[in-house]
Amino acid sequence: MATLPSWALATALLTLTQPPAGEPTTEGPAPVDTVDTVDTVDEPEVAEFENPLTQAFAPVSGGLTADQIAAKAADSSPDVALAESDIQKAAAQLDQTMINFIPQVSVSAGYTRLSYAENNFGGDGDAEGGFIVGAATEGPIVIGPCPGGMGQCVVDSAGIPIGAAPFDTSAFNFELPLNSFSLEAKLSVPISDYILSLVPARRGSIATRKAAELAHQAALIKAQTDARLAYYNWLRAVAQVTVARDSLERSRARLEDAESALAAGVASKADVLRLDAVVARGETFVAEAEAFKALTEQNLRVMLNDSDIQFRVGEDVLGMPGDLPRSQNLDKLVHEAHQNRLELKSLQQNSKAVHEGIKATRAQYFPRLDGFANATYANPNQRFFPLQNEWNGSWAVGVQLSYSINQAAQASAKIREYKQNRRAVDLNGEKLRRGITMEVTQAYLDRKKAMANIVLNERAAQASEEGYRVATDLFRVGQATTTDIISAESERVSASLQDVNARIDLRVANARLRYATGRIKPPARSG
Repeated sequence: MATLPSWALATALLTLTQPPAGEPTTEGPAPVDTVDTVDTVDEPEVAEFENPLTQAFAPVSGGLTADQIAAKAADSSPDVALAESDIQKAAAQLDQTMINFIPQVSVSAGYTRLSYAENNFGGDGDAEGGFIVGAATEGPIVIGPCPGGMGQCVVDSAGIPIGAAPFDTSAFNFELPLNSFSLEAKLSVPISDYILSLVPARRGSIATRKAAELAHQAALIKAQTDARLAYYNWLRAVAQVTVARDSLERSRARLEDAESALAAGVASKADVLRLDAVVARGETFVAEAEAFKALTEQNLRVMLNDSDIQFRVGEDVLGMPGDLPRSQNLDKLVHEAHQNRLELKSLQQNSKAVHEGIKATRAQYFPRLDGFANATYANPNQRFFPLQNEWNGSWAVGVQLSYSINQAAQASAKIREYKQNRRAVDLNGEKLRRGITMEVTQAYLDRKKAMANIVLNERAAQASEEGYRVATDLFRVGQATTTDIISAESERVSASLQDVNARIDLRVANARLRYATGRIKPPARSG
């Protein structure tokens, strides 16, 4: 988000107190020959300087603090909600993976209407259908004398001739059922998957869920940090509006003094016009500062999804924040960030999930072994002969070894895809590590600069206070003008603004450094 630079306001304040280059000013101690005229103009009394920023940043009960903003932003962030949804999806995927390894049980019930089929072993169904040859005695059949000694016959082991009798097929022409009912239960056990795929598949799904949980925690921390930075940005806007309004008020007071002096004949029309232009520029600065403040307020409303925020300062911004331990060595801070950042840990879990996916897919290179069991209760049951219109039960148990060349080829292509996915995850991790290094470095340098600016601004504030005191003393003895007094006041306000900005800069740098190094712990999940 763009900010109204504090240096722009500071420059404007100094511009308001100085005439354009080369333009003489008529303000100053009155010449000797106009003493009587000057005596007719009442010099304004010197008011005790009150820093408007001190009042603007005085904490009030129930006002906004960075901690409150951060907590509320984490609860209303869409990014956090999306990350929570990813956790639920990863948990569902883990359940699906484990269900795939549970023995598959299925039951079915069916009815079939069969077409008519004729069952005829010969003849016309009721008549004889040929002859049956048989022996009267058990044993070998041989060639022997016929009874009565007349020729040779085929006889059994007792010498009795083999005979033939008519074959009646009507006893075998049974009726086939036309209605078929069945109840069936099947059990399939993926034995080879238990040996080759179960462990890596489960580990991969657990790693995916862990990656989603880490990403969710990272989203919580980022939402909190972004809210803190937005809050500090709003504080900058409050400071800029306060200084811009105070500067405009004093410029208008100068314009009124110049108009009074013009009426008394001790100022020129050019002085009045110049001050009027200064007032116009001051009004422009106020409008810009107020627009920036309105933008920061709207940003907080949107971020918190709350249109009823009461924008009051509840945090002691002018006080120094607590010290940040272990923040003096940049190399150690970078190493700490690489060890702690949840985004990196999430990518590491994703890489592990892809690696386990490769191991699980390699199982498809080998033959597949499945165990099975079937139980059937049917009318008629095909296992019973002849088929009859009655219910009978049967079962079957066995194992099956199968191998698919196409499946092995698909597994090889899938593994190549997995390897490229893992390479992309690892490269994204390296890219993130480099970005974190620069993020830590920027926050570290910003913190050092802010701490140095606080020290320098304290000296500048002391110098501006001393300049204001000297200008006041000179004004009281007639050696300084109203312009000198207002210029000294403006310099003091400008120094205060720079001091406030430096203190906010330090809080911002601390927040960014804590985020960059992974020191912020995610809040406990509700429920």
